[in-house]
Amino acid sequence: MTNTKPKTRPDAKDSNPNAVSVRIEPKPMSKAKFQRRHDFRIGAQPAYVDGDRTHLNRHLMVLRPLPDIQRENEVLRMRAGRTRRMKLNAAVVTVGVITFGHKAQDVFNRLPDEAQDRAFTELAHEVAALLSTSLEALVVHLDETAIHAHFTMRAYNDDGEPLSDATKLSDLSKIQGLAAEVMQRYAPEIQRGNKKKDRLKAGADYPDTLHRTVKQLHEDLPQEKAALEAEIAAKEEEINEQKASVEKTKRHLAKLEMKTELTEREIKRKETYRQRLEKKQAQMAEEIEALEARQVRLAATLAFEAEAIEKEKNAVRAERKHAQEQAAAARRAKDSYEAGVTAIETVLSEAENETLSYEPETGQTTMQDLKPMKAAPPKLRTQIVRLAKRLAFVESNLFARIFRLDEHISTVRAFLTRHDIDPETRQTAQNIVRDVEGDDPSLG
Repeated sequence: MTNTKPKTRPDAKDSNPNAVSVRIEPKPMSKAKFQRRHDFRIGAQPAYVDGDRTHLNRHLMVLRPLPDIQRENEVLRMRAGRTRRMKLNAAVVTVGVITFGHKAQDVFNRLPDEAQDRAFTELAHEVAALLSTSLEALVVHLDETAIHAHFTMRAYNDDGEPLSDATKLSDLSKIQGLAAEVMQRYAPEIQRGNKKKDRLKAGADYPDTLHRTVKQLHEDLPQEKAALEAEIAAKEEEINEQKASVEKTKRHLAKLEMKTELTEREIKRKETYRQRLEKKQAQMAEEIEALEARQVRLAATLAFEAEAIEKEKNAVRAERKHAQEQAAAARRAKDSYEAGVTAIETVLSEAENETLSYEPETGQTTMQDLKPMKAAPPKLRTQIVRLAKRLAFVESNLFARIFRLDEHISTVRAFLTRHDIDPETRQTAQNIVRDVEGDDPSLG
């Protein structure tokens, strides 16, 4: 059976479903620790992670201790001549994620695991080399909705510059091109994503082209919130268990303290319970402090995301306003152009219909219809007025000359009625009159 369904080309304004994409983001120590726990599935995980599939994840490069990376960053900064102390919230690592459009994902999924791992590894290493930094970790996730890879790089390049400063927009564009180049070695069907400026040019809505759109933030926020809430729930459970243990130790200690006389063994046990209670209380205090820190971080994350969403909205508003201003300017320019053309056409039409006149005595130019002239832009109106005056002046002088020429021809005709003119001279004069009359039908 013939397939009559028309073939359609991908819309240039949309994201490319055949594309591979790489996103990178700097992370300070606190967020780097959380990212490590997420990447390597340490502790409680968000609800969108399928725990029954976590064993399928592939750890291609295990992250070295974050304090070691931080110390290396400090050494690189010192070599670069930076004397100021590193900020507490300075990025320790720059994390990246490699994802695919839904069609590219289908193609990549058909590759053997070994080929997938080589592709991810090559791309992560080449991105790090492009940014002049070191690759620190790489893991492939198969326990979420789609295959993807997380990689971690040192947050400072070899020149001691933070990647957030050293990385330009052109570098980010190069990363996308590099991603397509590497993946095409394994699956030629995979393509580069559509560039933002090309998507805008093709008619895409500006919000859809942002690195992390308002829509994406609404999608990501529940996941990020769920991850932190999972950590908080795990901590609360630990603290509850510790509280129960503390209460149990307190009860044992209270029983011994109620006795008036204790054996030597009971005295030792009492001291053991006391020390154990102090240790448990200190540990529980630390856990409560960690819990409070996570709660603060959750609140900060929500505030940050809300601020990010507002920034995105403001960016959209600004872009929309800019587009509206450009459209208004274009409309004004079009209206000015059309008004100017109409005014010029009116001047030429009145000159042709002899309704454009010039008074030599007063120097005034008059027209039958002045409305088009008044509607023209002020600067253009001045030039059109000059044009009208010149046309009227030329036309006035032309008609004056024509009238004078008519008078001269009448005089010649009267002269030719004389009988004392020889025939040859008469014939020559008549030929001259006929030639002049033939040059302009208005004469005679």
